Amino acid sequence: MPEPEQRYVLGVAYQAGPDPRIKRGADGGRDYFTADELEKAAWNFLRHGRQVGLFHADGTEGAAEIVESYIWRGAPWDLGNGVVVKAGDWLIGAVLDPAAWDLYKAGRITGWSPQGSARRITPGSSE
Repeated sequence: MPEPEQRYVLGVAYQAGPDPRIKRGADGGRDYFTADELEKAAWNFLRHGRQVGLFHADGTEGAAEIVESYIWRGAPWDLGNGVVVKAGDWLIGAVLDPAAWDLYKAGRITGWSPQGSARRITPGSSE
């Protein structure tokens, strides 16, 4: 009898600093976290709920159980798919529920997209 699938995924939740591949966001701005800000956000995620849903849709919470969350502190790690994990990036590992696992295997789930709020600080501001 085959072993059951673990349904485990690991990926970059958010990268530290600007992504050179993105020149402008959908809102016309270019937002990013510094490594220090991102570390605080990752810690707060664990402190305040660790809820994971699908596609930012209400009612989908519980699609994944977070089993790992950490800031990468090593040398650059080439994942082989055009993504290089760099020091300061936030990684999340999770076990998906069966429905989310099926979506992942079908290529419909391709990454993490943390939901939250932040204040935009423009260059030269006093914050």
